[in-house]
Parts: sequence; C-alpha cells; structure tokens
Amino acid sequence: ADLTVIDQLKGEIASIETGGKESAFRPKQQKRETGRSAFDKIVALLNASDRSEKTLRERLEKAGFPESEIDEAVDRAKQCGILDDLRFADALIRSRLRQGRGAAGIERELRNQNIDIDLVAGWPHDFDVDDESEYQRALDFLNEHPSRSKNRRDGAYRKLIQKGFASSIASSAARTWAESF
Repeated sequence: ADLTVIDQLKGEIASIETGGKESAFRPKQQKRETGRSAFDKIVALLNASDRSEKTLRERLEKAGFPESEIDEAVDRAKQCGILDDLRFADALIRSRLRQGRGAAGIERELRNQNIDIDLVAGWPHDFDVDDESEYQRALDFLNEHPSRSKNRRDGAYRKLIQKGFASSIASSAARTWAESF
C-alpha cells in the first residue's frame, strides 16, 4: 500500500471518530495513545504484506497491546478496508497454486488462519482446481523437483503429500512419474 493512501485512511478514520471535525473536548494526542499505536502497527504490518486477522491479532498480542485495544484497532482496520480475510484468502490461494501447492494443503492453511474456505468466492471452480488440474500440477511439481529417493515412487509420494496434495492425487501422480523412468 502506498503511504499517501495510508495517511488518507488515517485522516478519514480520525474524521469518522470525531464526527467530521476535531473535538475541543478530546485532544488529538489522547486518542492516538489509546488506540492509534495498535492501529499504526496494523498499518505497518499490512504495508509489508497482506495478513489474516488471526496473524495480526497474534502479532499485536506479542507486542504487548491489551485485548481491548487490539479489538478496537482490528475493527477500525476492517472498517477502512485494509484488513479483509477473504481478500487475503484469495491472494493466498492464488500464490500457493502458482507455487505448485495442492488444494488440500491450501485448505488446511486457511483453516489454520481461521478462514472458512466455503466463504471464499468461487473456490475451487474459479481457481481451476479439480482432480485433473491437481494431478497435472503434481506431475509438474515432480518434474521440476524430482525425488532423489532410492524408491522414486515413495519419495515422490512423500514430496507431494508435504506439498499439500490429497493422498489419491499424490499416489496417482507419483506412480505415473516413477513409471516414466
């Protein structure tokens, strides 16, 4: 995200909080100390890379922010549109598919981030994820990163399982790949 966009969002948030103008009864500095630091941390983290709400909460807790301040900052980030788990999930899925990862592993990673895969628009059809594409992605992965194990098939199978492919896909692809030698 561009820093000017972030500064604009901060200004809009301040405007929303004060009803469109600065209140003479609530000094600007006081509000910044009660919630801005956690929000600023969120902005900085999201500026580096998109993250899930779970990851941000863990980072803020680790940084020592109180739960109430974390809740307020996360709610504000969602309201501004800079924190969106479904957008994060979409980007993560596309990234993992480009890396040659399997759908089962991607779904597991999203569950670990407390993101319901059923809420991701178009999963799996719009991402071209089906048994045939999974099988081809598994074969492509093995061709790019061949197993060096004495037992090629077992080594290939283990590699594919580690990459998040379902066992049926991993078994078929490993067999086909091993028989090609």
